[in-house]
Amino acid sequence: MFHSHSIKQFNYRHVLQRCFIGFDHKRYFLLCILLLCVIVLFHSNSNAFTTTDILENEDICSQLLQITLHSNRTLCSESADRRGKKQRIISLSIFGPKENSLFADDNFSQLITPLIHEATVLFPKWTIRLYADELTISRLNLQDLPRISKNIDICNVNQIPVLGDVDAYLSGKLWRFLPALDPTVEFVSSRDLDSPLTHREQIVIEEFINSPYLFLTMRDHPLHNVPVLGGLWTAALNRNRLLFLRLFSILLDRTRVQQYILKKDQNLLEELVWPKDMYALFPVNDQHEIVIPCPQQCRPKYHPDWTYC
Repeated sequence: MFHSHSIKQFNYRHVLQRCFIGFDHKRYFLLCILLLCVIVLFHSNSNAFTTTDILENEDICSQLLQITLHSNRTLCSESADRRGKKQRIISLSIFGPKENSLFADDNFSQLITPLIHEATVLFPKWTIRLYADELTISRLNLQDLPRISKNIDICNVNQIPVLGDVDAYLSGKLWRFLPALDPTVEFVSSRDLDSPLTHREQIVIEEFINSPYLFLTMRDHPLHNVPVLGGLWTAALNRNRLLFLRLFSILLDRTRVQQYILKKDQNLLEELVWPKDMYALFPVNDQHEIVIPCPQQCRPKYHPDWTYC
């Protein structure tokens, strides 16, 4: 679903010099060249965060290099580090409750327990990451959850490895997107706390894992009428890691990412990874007026009965 446009010409020597600034060891220079040479191949979608935006920002370039150099560190915690490489992550942001009543004490406890159970049954090879600030971790006793399930990591956004305090500039809705930059993550699935994990979704994600595709977005209701829902997408980072580094580098830009405080996180996804519309599948014969029959070739191989888009 990604396509390329022509790359604008610019002074590569100047760019490399910019990236070299701030590093006191020349071995980083070779890594910088490699990273930049590959990044510029993926200049796509003029509405998205562009290659030039990355290269003109020394801080972003520096952080990308640090993430690459510390490839044994997760963008979560030391306990997550111990899980090693090729992690499969179900990622959630936990913030509020002023911003989101779901994260009030009573609501949270009623939602997190079923989610843990669903993940254990349907996605036993996946790890749940909960991104939250220190106050929320303490208020909701999130630090106790790993005792309930071995497949949970708590990520303190005030102390993210390599990146530091991302809460200082990053909207809570966007915390859950950080695994897209994580060198230890193979697949990441972004979720909403009130979005149950289902057997139908397990089937779709398993097909996606066994496919060559980079990005999966799902719509599970006729009124899901945005290109990419913030809590219903999955990315295969290992299939083109540098592309995802470029696409999600905006999460490192303290200035540019501010526009998404007022906008929805779904606007960011639309501008980053959605160059054209696709069909959305519904495995029910919903006769809602906004749905149309889905072409046979767009239906899942093992579910030709999923009739409507």
